[in-house]
Amino acid sequence: MSINKLSEYIAAKAARQARIIRDQKYPPDYITSYYRDAQEAISQYIAVGMEDIGILEKRISVIDQKVPANTYEQRKNLGNIEAIEKFINIADNLDFFGATPHLGPQVTQSLKIRNVDISVRPEILLTGKNTKGKPTVGGIKLHFPSSSALSVDCASYVSAGLQEYFRWFHSDDGSVDHRINFVIDIGGGVIHEGAKSVKQRMKDIEAACEQIATLWPNIKPPSAEQ
Repeated sequence: MSINKLSEYIAAKAARQARIIRDQKYPPDYITSYYRDAQEAISQYIAVGMEDIGILEKRISVIDQKVPANTYEQRKNLGNIEAIEKFINIADNLDFFGATPHLGPQVTQSLKIRNVDISVRPEILLTGKNTKGKPTVGGIKLHFPSSSALSVDCASYVSAGLQEYFRWFHSDDGSVDHRINFVIDIGGGVIHEGAKSVKQRMKDIEAACEQIATLWPNIKPPSAEQ
């Protein structure tokens, strides 16, 4: 289950929770690939220190020149262009607190909490130093859909998951700095700060995972529910 969807699950009502679990167990093809163009371009732009706006402008041009085979592809192309343009509008508000951005690893390990594998997959890895000169680590998680903008609470759960991920798998890179573990909600046009306190949020995540693990075996594919 992705950390973004897990955060939505925690804040959602029962009917929405059931849909989230089903889509995570049986993901429609369009969910995993819809914003790939925007994700790649924005990640590359951030990773080079946001010094080459041409990365974003070129990707917009490439997408705009694609000939869609159907209405779905047309919507997807327009959606990716819109996502990149929305990011450009908020990019100047990004603050890395002196940290250096790098592209996130292509292959990452998952957090395993209460028998649930949580895919965190930060798009950007941030490495920096604290006031004592000691190395610190963090990352950025992107969120795209305009139809499901992240609330402050949801974004805080994503940030908590990011911080836990770096504690588990990147401890050799430094201590986790909450300031550089944040979420960019591109669809909502908001940059959410990193969560300062994660202890209670991780308890909520554990409780949600325990519930999901119980429900998971009984979730049927969409065709079976018709």
